[in-house]
Amino acid sequence: MGATEQLDVEAVVRVVVDAGRRAMERWGTVSPSLKSDASYVTEVDLATERFLAGKAEQLLPGSGFLGEEFGAQREDAELLWACDPIDGTTNFVWGLPHWGVSLGLLERGIPTLGVIYLPALDDLYWAVRGKGACRNGKPLGAVPDRSTIQLEDTLCLTSNALKTLNTEAVAGRLRCLGSIATELAYTACGCLCGTVGLHEGIVDMAAGLCIGAEVGCIIQYLDGSPVDLHRLIRVRRTDRHFAFGPPALVKLVQNLLHER
Repeated sequence: MGATEQLDVEAVVRVVVDAGRRAMERWGTVSPSLKSDASYVTEVDLATERFLAGKAEQLLPGSGFLGEEFGAQREDAELLWACDPIDGTTNFVWGLPHWGVSLGLLERGIPTLGVIYLPALDDLYWAVRGKGACRNGKPLGAVPDRSTIQLEDTLCLTSNALKTLNTEAVAGRLRCLGSIATELAYTACGCLCGTVGLHEGIVDMAAGLCIGAEVGCIIQYLDGSPVDLHRLIRVRRTDRHFAFGPPALVKLVQNLLHER
């Protein structure tokens, strides 16, 4: 029996939404602290991760849990939750709407369940491997594959990618939203034609990768090599630029974007 057959998926979705609504009460009003890498962390990040870790253990006893703020518990477990309690903390602190709660479940390193909730927008995404993806309760169809980027197409680059890549060859509109979970979800539903990132973690991306896979998205490094999620669990963050989206778009981006 697979992990998702053991789980009450609707209960997982409810937990993530509950966590997001709790966090929403402090949106734009909380004072941040600085982590060792100079990024923001707030008491809401910490409280939300504690809440989700406790609920995850109740939902799937014996599973592991890897979080953005407190690290790993039973990291070598066959079933491992990967959680960013507030993805887009800077946006959360400054009252910008693109932030969310991201919770994914990895089974032997493969994303099998993903839930992303964007509370400020009341926008909910979830997927189960092999069973499709939904946005706000409505099924998501396959994303259109494309081998060109037109002038009004939107390609998203994370801030780290935007600072380090030459984008002059890209004809479309570039966007940087400040939350990789949001960017992956928007790519999966077709609001963005693709996302390019650097230094992103498995905790940020596990849910979005599951959602994206159900609608035909892939993730590869710009050199064409696959992103090894087993390795990413160990090293925590990607060390090279990657592209996420439908296959032809990923191939196009690999040809267009180069490091400065």
